[in-house]
Amino acid sequence: METDEVPKPKKAPYKSKRYFLSSLNTYFGYQLIQQLRNDTDHPEDPNLIVGTTILESKFPLHPGVRKVIDPSKMSFLQKVILDSDVIIYDINTCDHSECEYAIKSLKLGSYEQDKILILVSSVMAWSATDPKEKKAGEEDEDGGYPPESGEEEGKAQDDGEDAPPKKEYTRFNESDYPKRKALPQYESLCSLESLCLSVNRPNLKTFILCAGILYGMGEDHFYTKFKGAWLQNTITFHNKNKVPCIHVKDLALFVQKLVEKPVNQKYIFAIDHNQNPSHKAIIDSISKGVGNSKIQQSDVAIPEFKIDLRMKPTKVFDAFLEEQGDQGDEEQAVDKFTFNWWCKEGIRANIAKIRQEFVDYHNLKPIRIAITGPPGIGKSTIADQISQYFSIPHITVKELIQEYLNQTTEEVEQLKSSLEENRNQLVEEAKALYDIQREKRKQLKQPYIPFDDSKIEAKLTDEQLITIYKWRLMQNDCQNRGFILDNYPKTYAQAKQLFYNIEGEGEEQKVNLNKLILPEHFIVLAGNDEQIVDRIKFSKTHKYNEDVLLKRLKNYKILNTKKGYTILIDFYKELKVDVCDISVFNKQTNIQETCRSFIERNGKYRNYKHIEEDLEEKRLNEKKDLMQKQSDQNQKLKELRDKKEDELWKIQEEEYKIKQEHSVNYEKELLESRSLPLRQYLNDNVVPFITEGLVEIVKQNPENVIDFLSEFLFKRSLQVRFPDPKLYFENSE
Repeated sequence: METDEVPKPKKAPYKSKRYFLSSLNTYFGYQLIQQLRNDTDHPEDPNLIVGTTILESKFPLHPGVRKVIDPSKMSFLQKVILDSDVIIYDINTCDHSECEYAIKSLKLGSYEQDKILILVSSVMAWSATDPKEKKAGEEDEDGGYPPESGEEEGKAQDDGEDAPPKKEYTRFNESDYPKRKALPQYESLCSLESLCLSVNRPNLKTFILCAGILYGMGEDHFYTKFKGAWLQNTITFHNKNKVPCIHVKDLALFVQKLVEKPVNQKYIFAIDHNQNPSHKAIIDSISKGVGNSKIQQSDVAIPEFKIDLRMKPTKVFDAFLEEQGDQGDEEQAVDKFTFNWWCKEGIRANIAKIRQEFVDYHNLKPIRIAITGPPGIGKSTIADQISQYFSIPHITVKELIQEYLNQTTEEVEQLKSSLEENRNQLVEEAKALYDIQREKRKQLKQPYIPFDDSKIEAKLTDEQLITIYKWRLMQNDCQNRGFILDNYPKTYAQAKQLFYNIEGEGEEQKVNLNKLILPEHFIVLAGNDEQIVDRIKFSKTHKYNEDVLLKRLKNYKILNTKKGYTILIDFYKELKVDVCDISVFNKQTNIQETCRSFIERNGKYRNYKHIEEDLEEKRLNEKKDLMQKQSDQNQKLKELRDKKEDELWKIQEEEYKIKQEHSVNYEKELLESRSLPLRQYLNDNVVPFITEGLVEIVKQNPENVIDFLSEFLFKRSLQVRFPDPKLYFENSE
């Protein structure tokens, strides 16, 4: 009889979600969108991401955002929130009044579909909380934090029999959230948390993610520490206070997993599992992993670095993971739940990964250069100039050996012992030779010369020197900024030993190229022997010994001239490292400009020196552009003002002309109106008699016309009674 096969569980159908996020254009917002977007897995129906932004943010808006909502349009904002499946507010950066409005809208609004509200808070909501004292007989189930070096926690000090017992503290768990207290500037975080926890609707699940101090992906709070370490500066720590942290990608993962698997717990600690989260230990790991291992204590610190909180990492997802483990066959686990931490053990355990994130995010590419050339041509001078320009270490063999021997490691002590033994052997050989020569001089009665061993030095073997070079090139400053190797390696064999790592023995031996220390630029300086000799002869910084110099030039030619075997330049060409040949004594060649152009042939290198120079140049250019803009604007305003003044002057001139014309016309009309009665009077009483007198003149033809007319008019005026002229003017008025 055949047994019925157990049907395999079917995978739940995919359904996209509508997300509303606050603070889209922030450090955390960008990473959260990157975690929630699924347009590559489900291009036909991806998650819809909308939300609000903050003002004056230095972070870009993620391209996965569908739409930015204007929070000032409250009714539309409420509609978008009530239409969303998941609402996420980062209360560390968002507008708190907007968040309060959103929570109240979800608490009192009308909607039927299930929703999730997540508030991303911070451990700063606990910033003023007193430490949690350990009760008698209480044990931390995870063992608690291990004691730091130099301290023993949990043990009474030997201060005598009457000394009070030392207080012991344990870690907070998530059920302790009612005890939390915040500094005044962070009390609003607690208020919003409490408001969110007060919401009680069957179709709304609310969560508070109490996040540790964020780090990673270019850094936020820890940026100045990473920058200082990258520049090989001494960085400061506050104290041995505990600072819970979490990688920004892990916090985004927490949010995603809460949406994927909502838990029955509302208040959740989103912190990593760092076993020693003291500020000193964190800063020490940054300094060792990125910088020069130098730290010092300082009371000056941002509030995030002054907190002292012992907190247990959450276990809310452990039940799902254990359930997965009990399913056995992976094929039976259809919707398999996983929680793939990015930096579970914290900064200290993942400093190499975090350092690389910092370098990649800020585009801090190291500049690795090697320079060679015949002795006396000026390699060190040019290398030093390149070193200063690009702010990279200039590695010379003499300084390197001294730096290495100043270390106090076991390997260095062994090397010192080996060198001392070799030197003693050389001194013995020299002393034996001296004794033979002294006897000869004695027989020849020549003057006595005392034995002097001060100039006898033990030389390092190629293997020892290469070990020292490898050690130096793997130091943080070389890995961060790069380096310029001054005249080393000198041969093909030395280059191969230096830049290749040999692992294993016999048939299992593997030879791997170490790209972390391989130069990307190889500069070869050239010049003829006569010019080099002249340069050294007249140099004030070199001791001139022509025989020694000519011998060294001859050896250089032997090592760098092909005679059936490979030479140094062949090594770089085989690895496709670009080579730049520079004729030093060509007067038309600007050596520094040629070197810089060669090194930056594929683009300008960026490190903090150049970033700051670029920022200063940008600031000066912006200031210059602003001044030019203001000058242009002032010129335009002046031209506009002059134009308006000209137009106004023309208008005023036209108005004046019109007024003048009106005035003349008015006066003319006034004079005409005033002269009308007089003309009428003359027409009525004077003109007829003058006409009559002129007729008489024509008739009588007197000798003196004027006298005749005057006498005629006088006689006539006596015969006629003329009206009063005033009557004419009175009538006209």
